[in-house]
This record gives sequence, C-alpha cells and structure tokens, in this order.
Amino acid sequence: MRVTGLVPATGALDLDGDDLDAWLTERYALPGHAWLRLNLITALGGQITGPSGRSDDLADGIDRPLLKVLRSGADVVLVGAASVRAEGYTIPRRAPLAVATTTGDLAGHRFPADLEPGRLLVVGPESARARVEEELGDRAHLLPAPEGGDPRGVIDALRAAGYGRIVCEGGGHLASGLVAAGVVDEFDHSIAPVLVSPGAPLSTGDLPLTHAHLAGLVLDETDRLYARWALPRR
Repeated sequence: MRVTGLVPATGALDLDGDDLDAWLTERYALPGHAWLRLNLITALGGQITGPSGRSDDLADGIDRPLLKVLRSGADVVLVGAASVRAEGYTIPRRAPLAVATTTGDLAGHRFPADLEPGRLLVVGPESARARVEEELGDRAHLLPAPEGGDPRGVIDALRAAGYGRIVCEGGGHLASGLVAAGVVDEFDHSIAPVLVSPGAPLSTGDLPLTHAHLAGLVLDETDRLYARWALPRR
C-alpha cells in the first residue's frame, strides 16, 4: 500500500503488514497521560455511513490498519448504543468495548455469549440496569453514569474505572456531545473520496463552533485522507 505523509512530510512509501503498522504507530503515538480520541470515517459530504447504513461502506485503503493501531493504543474503545443497534458491533481484539447508553437498549448486538469478564462495559444510568441485564445477562459490567446521557459523565465514569486512554468510534450523536462538552483531545478523521446520500450525519445537536489544529495528514493510494486534528479542551 502506497502511503504519503503530508503533515509532517515524509514522502511516499510502499508499506504493508508489520511495516505499515509500525509507521502508523509512530505517527499516531499518544502522550503519556489520559487522552480522548474520536476516530471516524466520513464521505465527502460528511456522512458517517453509506447506503447500507454502515460505516464499512466507506472503509478501504489503510482505514482498517489504522483502526487496529488506534485500538491497540487505547485502554478502552467507546461507542454509542445507536452504533451497536445499527452496525451490530463486535468486541475489539486489543481493548475492551464500552457502550454508552441512556436506556440500556442494545438490540442488534453481536456480542458472544462466552465473553471474558471485563471485555464489555456498559456506561449508563442505574435506570438502564434492568434492560442491560435482560439483553446481556452477566456478559457486561455496568459503569454507572448520570441520568440524561451527559457525555462528560460517561468519560468521568470510564476514567474513574481506570481507563485513561479512550478512543471513541461514534456514532455522530455521542461524538458531537463529547466535542460540545470540551473533553476531546484529538479527532482522527478519515475522509473517503465518495459522495453518498442519504447517510448518518457527522454532527448532531447543538455543536458550538470549535477550532482545531492540524497535527497530521496522510494520503493513501485509494485517495483517502487521514487527518489528525488537535482539539481544545474546555
């Protein structure tokens, strides 16, 4: 796979397998303290899903190798319950999965029955406990968070449980809430060179004007762009 580092500039390289993983790991290295990343792929119009209603429609090039690298550097992978309902979702190999929910509705999940303890977390209010236990039994551990789905409360619950490095993979509602709450350090934005309609939007709700700083940019041979944006905390 041909990749070109544009910011910082490294020129074009042909990399695959372990060599590609090592190159991406170096470019996406984290600081030593707690860090919250958003990792999302969008079409050119900003949609985070394609015709099937899944983000897989947009993925190609180094998107999947990058996903693996970002997950391997995280203490936990965070998604919203809507993403689980829409895309099924599976447990990452390299980190536990945390699902943020206000109701405990995780219909459509594909979580195996023989999960090891600690591999699946559900972050939500105590009022969701009964439904979570009904849908998942003892497969998930509930981390209590405030009623109403406050995004900052979700992150506080994960940090209190010892998960400092968090990578959030959507969906748009959760991602927008985290940005609006001012708790996101970095937005890793993969851009697919496609136009689609309709599709789930990248941002929802009342998202304030938020300025970002370009910390990294990569181009691959499929014309996908991978931007690393630093966001201000509030």
